[in-house]
Amino acid sequence: MAGIYGVWTKKKEEIVNIYKYFHSSSLENIITEEFNYRNFIYGRSVINKFLDDRVLYEDENIIIGFEGVFYNKTTKKSYDTIMQQYEERGVDFIKDIKGQFCGFIYDKKLDKLYVYNDHLSTKPLYIYHTKEIFIFTSELKVITKLLTELGISKKLDYDAVYSMLTFGYMLNDITYEKNTKKLNYATILEIDKNFKKQEKQYFKYIKKENFDLSKKEIIEEIDALLIDSVKQCWGKDAEYKYEHYSFLSGGLDSRVNLFLAKELGYKDVMTMTFSQSGSSDETIASEIVSKESFKHLFYSLDNGKFLEKDLEKYILANDGLAILNGSASGYDFLSSLNHHNYGALHTGQIGDVLFGSFVKKLFRVEEAIMSNKKELLDKISSFPKLNSTYYNQSELFSFEQRQQHNTLNGDRTASHFTDMLSPFYNRALIEFCLTIPDVFKKDEAIYLDWFNEKHKKIAEYKWESAGVKPKKIRIVKYAKKAKRYKNALLRRVEMNINDMNPFDVWLRTNKNILNNLDTLFETHIHLIKDVELQMILKEMYNTNIKYSHYGRHNKFLAVTVLLSYKLHFKG
Repeated sequence: MAGIYGVWTKKKEEIVNIYKYFHSSSLENIITEEFNYRNFIYGRSVINKFLDDRVLYEDENIIIGFEGVFYNKTTKKSYDTIMQQYEERGVDFIKDIKGQFCGFIYDKKLDKLYVYNDHLSTKPLYIYHTKEIFIFTSELKVITKLLTELGISKKLDYDAVYSMLTFGYMLNDITYEKNTKKLNYATILEIDKNFKKQEKQYFKYIKKENFDLSKKEIIEEIDALLIDSVKQCWGKDAEYKYEHYSFLSGGLDSRVNLFLAKELGYKDVMTMTFSQSGSSDETIASEIVSKESFKHLFYSLDNGKFLEKDLEKYILANDGLAILNGSASGYDFLSSLNHHNYGALHTGQIGDVLFGSFVKKLFRVEEAIMSNKKELLDKISSFPKLNSTYYNQSELFSFEQRQQHNTLNGDRTASHFTDMLSPFYNRALIEFCLTIPDVFKKDEAIYLDWFNEKHKKIAEYKWESAGVKPKKIRIVKYAKKAKRYKNALLRRVEMNINDMNPFDVWLRTNKNILNNLDTLFETHIHLIKDVELQMILKEMYNTNIKYSHYGRHNKFLAVTVLLSYKLHFKG
């Protein structure tokens, strides 16, 4: 993703223009700059937006880097707020920042560096640390390219490879490079002049159902927290006098965000949908914008043409840290737009997660994999501990693993063009939702209860997942189950399904996609010298597409691993 970086060394290194390794650096409307203080080189490659929030600043006492948006800053420039708070409270002030962010503080008097991020790692940071050098950066490839430039050996982390081939994303802090780790969420990392490291996590996800809460109390609190969060997100546009744009699909989450914003007075909005023509996402969004009088842009994904060539750009956009086709359509769409006049791209990311979509009984982590290679879990050294940690903890697994390392990958790819803001990232809202008893959240019932009582218009349009208006939870449950069975049957007889991204249909009907994948696989498989891994990749890639998810997933997972290996170890 576009972002910040820093390199602190024991002896001065002759490296310059590190930002050139960022994928964003070659794109339009990007600010690239680099500075150095003694043996500390720092810089950024960021979008040219919200420039009172995202800053680089240096004076005689301190260096400050902040990447993202800062909702509760008390001064025009975020670095003024950070300086004031740091002087009064030290680095503990970071735990009270509201926004989507990562950042660093270099205290010249103490000769200490602090690196930090938010509670969802929406702006991820990657860390390489030895006794001689400390590197942090928003893109993994910046570290792997720097290590090559500095003549430092790199080592493939097989846990990362097998994580990708099973889950389709990384687990915990692993990356493809064994000694490079992702900074854990809500973490303040301190490095002193002797390169000794200390970490402090200022927030932890805790699920603790509060059975004293009544449904009425829950609905009132959801309403207050969510409205406040929508005000913060959309108010950032108003602060900078940007125009508004928002994703809109046939789902609930983007619709909830948009409708609450409209109630708050944000009516002049460009809504955007990208999907297969004729899917519920297109038809429902079209009905909404027609009746609600929004400007609208539809981008057709018909036949999956964006997958016919140049898949490497999707790996470059997200470092290959999640399955390449997961956010490819969004990247393809966003790269075609002129974002200049618009502020943040408003989304409904993870809304369903807060309100019960991951409430499951007897959850086991192995259920979350996307390939049919369950036996590969035995090759992930951290899996036994992971399995134990999240046994019957489906929501915590979702927040700490799936959402941060997979779903929010959409934010990573979008960061080269814009900031994606979601009101459902609000920490107070998430904390409260983790106290709502499962009896209210199962099947997202409390979600429906809330907007049917407080914002009835949201339920006046069909819900893509069910094909009916989301008014009565019992009807919705049966409708969702019926749609799943129908789509499974259509897949089995190899017919088109009602899906915004019908990858298996595209692979069967658009031979250009399969030809492209075949070429990439055959061209790159020789890079893998490990005979066992090469055999596993070949077996997965040659999975028959048929009617299941596994055929399409296995092909894209194998190609993701190959292109990622090339990027980080051979590029």
